[in-house]
Order: sequence, then structure tokens, then C-alpha cells
Amino acid sequence: MRHPNRTRFRWVGAVAAIAVVTAPVAALAQPADGAPPADDSRTSEVVAHDSLDGALVAAGTTREGFRSDSALAERLAAASEEYAARFPAAFAGVRIDGGAGQVAVVRDGHDADALAADARARGFVVLAAPAAARDLDDTAGRVQAWADSLPTEQREAITTVDVDPLSGDVTVLVDGSPAAPVPPADLGTGVRAAGFLPAQGSLGSAAPPDAPPVTPPPSPPAPGSMAGGTRVLITSPAGDIANWCSLGFNGLRGGRVVNITAAHCSTFPDRVTSRTVFRPGTVSEGPSSPRLGAFTAAEVDEGLDAALVSIDPAAETRFRNSHVLAADAQPLALSGSQRPVVGQLLCKYGQRTGYTCGKVSGVDSASPGGTTNVEVDLCAIAGDSGGVVFSSTRAVAVTSLSNAFDQYGVPYEDCATARDALARWRTVPMIVGVTVGAIENRFPGLQVGAS
Repeated sequence: MRHPNRTRFRWVGAVAAIAVVTAPVAALAQPADGAPPADDSRTSEVVAHDSLDGALVAAGTTREGFRSDSALAERLAAASEEYAARFPAAFAGVRIDGGAGQVAVVRDGHDADALAADARARGFVVLAAPAAARDLDDTAGRVQAWADSLPTEQREAITTVDVDPLSGDVTVLVDGSPAAPVPPADLGTGVRAAGFLPAQGSLGSAAPPDAPPVTPPPSPPAPGSMAGGTRVLITSPAGDIANWCSLGFNGLRGGRVVNITAAHCSTFPDRVTSRTVFRPGTVSEGPSSPRLGAFTAAEVDEGLDAALVSIDPAAETRFRNSHVLAADAQPLALSGSQRPVVGQLLCKYGQRTGYTCGKVSGVDSASPGGTTNVEVDLCAIAGDSGGVVFSSTRAVAVTSLSNAFDQYGVPYEDCATARDALARWRTVPMIVGVTVGAIENRFPGLQVGAS
């Protein structure tokens, strides 16, 4: 739960739900908080894959498979919106499993046979479900209202809500603290302790003193251009503290060039309360580099964990591209955005770990059109925050949360260490991203891509 007034909603299947519960901790995938570094020449061996092809091979697929998966997700997301409107009593949700598009149908719902026939005609597999998507999302909405009514300490102890259309279960996940509330019985939800930490307590996401420094990413093909995933330094207004983060997607709003990234990249410890608070920091390539732009109080949503960096006019030409950073001859150009579907393969680029790819294990709505947060089984560690999450050619999300932290909130030094450590809790490295669709809704007039 990033913000005391909002609870995170995700749709996860049974296996993913177990993984979330058994993870030791998850916190913001944010780089070290501390005084600005003396230089920006840090190096290490933490990049998991410096090419998209390498990350796709590790995920068991190819570029062609990535394209096919993205196209199937696009079809399912479009069908989901249509089915929710045409068959509200029968439609339960969609997902991808083993390369097959699946549509969940409430068998005794009105027009269930018509929905099933239409889904099969489009080549989808039909699965039985106990409750309609609208009913599950209504329950989740009532949980949200209940959470918003709680005192601050209890509200912050609620991590998220799991909505599982195949089982019909809605479960409130709490952080396990003594303050964690129990949902009223009339909500009809379960409750269990989860491993995610609230953003307000994520000071442990700072890199430990002996952690290897961040690897500078490979240079973009166009000299001097700033593509998605590029390493940037965000310095507090007072200039006394700074974060390393990753650029998100470039875009346009009101004729201005902006970068779409995570709000918490510009949060800093309050000296009095020791809580992290948003302050509009300035963005540069490093402590000895000129300013490129700045966060603003007018274009940030801390609850959503989304923000727009306003790019300075002198630097606009460097951001006028729709690319993800790449080490090969040509950058990966993205066109538009896409709503994620459970089971879909997504990849991310972050300045700390490069490319990693994995399947979507959860979204926060039974219909992709309502998705704000997407959970993906891939690795990101401290410093990857704000980076780009994408399908074959579509912008999907920006990196927000990660579970690549130990039980004390200290980030693992690389993906291999995170994978081996998390395996002891029978889970895998995971991230939560804020969808581009939700960010576009939050900031009207925002256009993804600035080329």
C-alpha cells in the first residue's frame, strides 16, 4: 500500500497468491537514499541481460513468440471489454495459459451459453467460474471503501486485495503487524498475512554500504538520446540527498516533452519523522551532469506511484524518442500502450538489472480495462524503479515494487542472489508495475511516445 488513502488491488491465481504470501518482504525498487555520489563512474556485474533476445531466451521464448503473445493479449483485452458490457452476468475474466487465450464464464449466468459460444468462435478456451467480474470488482470496491475509512495505522497495514475469478475468492492481504485489521465478516472476504511492505516504510530499500554500485547502462544508439530504462539521478530540492532511478517512457503532454515514471523516485526521508515524503526533485544523468528536467507537485500521484518528469526545453531533443534502451544496433521502438492480461509475457528494462522477462501473475481487476497495478514474475532490484515494462511493441507499465529484498528490507545485490534466496520461501523474483493506461487516465492529454 503506497499511500494511506489507497489500497492496491491485484488479480492473482492460486499459485501466485501463495508466492506473494510466502515472500519475505517487498519494498519499493528504489535506489540508495543518501548524499549525492561524488561521481557517476560506478560499475558492477548486476545486469541480468543486456539484450532483449537474451532475456527472452532465459524466459523460454523468442522475439516471434513475444510478438504472438502480445497479439493474443491484445485480442483478449479487447474481448474482455466487450464481454463485460454484453454479458455482465456471465463474464468472469480472461487469461493466457500455455499459449491459449482463456475466457472464464459463470455457467448459470444470464447469456452464459451465448458468451461461451462467442468465445469459442474467436478461438478462445472457455473455463467455468463461480462469480461475474462485476460482482468480484464490487466486493473489491467495498473493501477499498472499508480500508479508506480506517485510522491511518490500520490503513497502512493493508497491503493489497487479491481477486481470483476462477475461484471467486477475494482476499485482503495484510502486512502481519499488530495493527493489521481484520475485515468485517459481511464483506465476504478472507484475510492472510502477506510479505509486501507499505511504501511509507521502505527506507530499507536503500542499498547497504557494502553493496556493489550500479552499472551504467549501455549507450543508446543515437548519441546523447535518453531512452526508457536509462539511469538518472534525482536530487532533492535542497540538494542534500539523491536517488538513482530508471527513466520510464517518454511522452508528450500539452505540447511539452515529459517522462512517465514512478513517483517514489522523488521521495526523500523527512529529517523529523524519518518517513519518506514526495519532494519535487531535479533529474540529471549524474552529480556532475547538467539538469535535464524536474518532478513537479502538479503532475504526481503518490497513491498511484506515478509521476511525470517535465523535461527542460534545452534537453527536449534528447527525449524525443519512443525507445527502450538497447545494447544492440537498433533500439526497441514502442508504439502506443497495452492493457496487461494474466499469463502474458512482459519484459522490463531497468538501469540496475537490464532486461528481464516473465509472466503476468496478477492484475487488480477482473477486466484488463480496469487494471491499475500489474504483478510480473521477473527480477528487478533497488535502482530499477521507474523503468519500463513492455510487451512486444507496446508500453504496459513502469516498475514500482519489487520483492527482491531480504527480511530486513535490504535489497539483494543481483538477480541470481534474489532468485536463490527467494526460492527458500518457495517464490520467485517479482515486481508490481503501475500500468500506463492508469497513468494516462490520471493525467489527461498524456501521449506515450515523443518521437
